[in-house]
Amino acid sequence: MALKKNILANYIGQFYVIIIGIVMVPYYLKYLGAEAYGLVGFFALMQSWMSLLDMGFSPTLSREVAKVLGNRREQDIKNFTSLFKSLEFLFMIVAILVTICIVVLSDWISSNWLKIEELNLNLVAYCIELMGVMIGLRFLSSLYRSGINGAEVQVWLNKINIILVTFRFVGVLFILEFISQDVKYFFEYQLIISLIEFFLFTYKFYSIIGIKTYYVYFSYKSIRPILPFALGIAYTSGIWILLTQLDKLLLSTILPLKEYGYFALIGMITNAIIQVTAPISKAILPRMTNLLAQGKDKEMISIYKQSTQIVALTVFSIVGIVAMYSYQLLYSWTGNLDASIWGKDILSWYVLGNAILAIGSFQYYLQFAYGKLKMHVYYNTISAFISVPIIIYAAYSFGAIGVAITWFVLRLVSFIIWTPIVHHKFAPGLHKNWILHDIMPIALTTFLYLILMQYIGVNFNHSRSFVFLQLLVIGFFLISINAMVSSVGRNMIIKYIKRLNN
Repeated sequence: MALKKNILANYIGQFYVIIIGIVMVPYYLKYLGAEAYGLVGFFALMQSWMSLLDMGFSPTLSREVAKVLGNRREQDIKNFTSLFKSLEFLFMIVAILVTICIVVLSDWISSNWLKIEELNLNLVAYCIELMGVMIGLRFLSSLYRSGINGAEVQVWLNKINIILVTFRFVGVLFILEFISQDVKYFFEYQLIISLIEFFLFTYKFYSIIGIKTYYVYFSYKSIRPILPFALGIAYTSGIWILLTQLDKLLLSTILPLKEYGYFALIGMITNAIIQVTAPISKAILPRMTNLLAQGKDKEMISIYKQSTQIVALTVFSIVGIVAMYSYQLLYSWTGNLDASIWGKDILSWYVLGNAILAIGSFQYYLQFAYGKLKMHVYYNTISAFISVPIIIYAAYSFGAIGVAITWFVLRLVSFIIWTPIVHHKFAPGLHKNWILHDIMPIALTTFLYLILMQYIGVNFNHSRSFVFLQLLVIGFFLISINAMVSSVGRNMIIKYIKRLNN
């Protein structure tokens, strides 16, 4: 029962964060302006890169918390306390150093890295200083958050997260509406929320574990046993961040800050595509691993294929509409004509690339289920060596549109070459059937449906809200058709109809 509650809480929490972010962004753009909103996007970028310094210790702490709470032996709790205090010491040192570095470099970042056209340089430097403090606080908070997650207090964690996200995203609108639309007030308010988050998570974690020692210290002896596991996670996570965030880092210094604000809008939509699939992966990974442990290989493959269809019909339907009607979506969402014109082609290429990434991720799930990630590490390493120079060249030569097309091509090539290799290694004979039965029918139906929509022609000369409603209706029909085309979707619909009749 606790597991089901945690899963449900994770679903609700994750989707709430996605939805509230998408709903609030147009208001930020309206109140702050595109250039100031570019600072918000830059802050999100710095937070993403900050996770590199985690070194895999947060997920490792979560694992260790789960182990120690499973038996609560006195010696184990004592050993865990020493481990936690050592990690806390490291995180504090890193947080302080990073905060100092960002504060010291704030003038240089504002005048040399970012391409500012309208905002005052001193104001931007001050906002970057605030970002540095928040990044340090959130970095520390991530340690306690992971510990709470490992203790399976996930219902509480998601409740608090929903409250904090509501204050973070919605509460700031009151500042912008009734006090000032100056971007510094936006970041000052966010700093207050980060402080509250830090103290809440710290207090909760200490109370869960029952640690009464508040001073920090370091013991290498305590950390040494977890280093191989933590560094393994850190390596693969680091490469993943490099591959997915390098384009954003480069464009933050290539694009004018105003255009980077537009790019941040696109990033929110493309990230939402991947986030939609995250709950499915969290659900199937333990199930696939468990089935393999029982020697039920065929049942595991069945779960693998069914999940592929669910992700395909969901992602292809959403991405098809977004890619085809990118301008209409951006304008109906933001009401900003310049952002819509600037970002429509970039958005189309990025979401197409992320659709391939969502389906291509299944080969990783297969490796994870078998507990053999050596191929995954090799692949990521080689991919980084190949992709990084290409992305750098595309960014400096062709700007955002060049990076977007490059992202799509790299994901497509990777899917075509790497996925069959992994399938041949872990599930010989699967790949052809997987492509032809689980993916191709949905992809082909999506393509034909969009061609039909183009042939019919849809009149979008209406209000923004009506255009958005039109897109929802078009998307609803597409996902309904794809559900009928998919064998998994058909079975779900038939079962639902039978249940209604009974």
